[in-house]
Amino acid sequence: MLDVPEKKGSYCVVFSIDSLSFETKGGRPFFLENGVYVYVGSAFGTGGLKRRVLRHLRREKRKHWHFDFITTHPSFKPFEVWLFEGKRVECELASFIGKVTEPVEGFGSTDCGCPSHLFRVEDLTLLKRMVENSFSAKIVRVSQRG
Repeated sequence: MLDVPEKKGSYCVVFSIDSLSFETKGGRPFFLENGVYVYVGSAFGTGGLKRRVLRHLRREKRKHWHFDFITTHPSFKPFEVWLFEGKRVECELASFIGKVTEPVEGFGSTDCGCPSHLFRVEDLTLLKRMVENSFSAKIVRVSQRG
């Protein structure tokens, strides 16, 4: 079982994916190149971080959020979750990460003013160190699903 607290807070899901093209419920097209990505989100509703993160990691689900179109794809391979317990820093994280990575314009940020909440990452080691130092992240490894 993934060690994710039920506390509310912000999070990042770190994953790899093969090239993927899809259209969201609203009809917005996206194309993701093969690579490593970081998705930034928050969980301030019922169930907090645990409920939200475990939902993201489940392959079978109704596609509601932009991120669901990625997490339901067979090539989606999550390997870490960065947790920020009790911190409402979703947009601050997205801005920080967007300065050193390649944002996927308009992804996952329809309810705020951020350009994106999804980022393609070239140097994950450097980004992880920067985020840990600036935001005091708790890093949780994800065991691979079958």
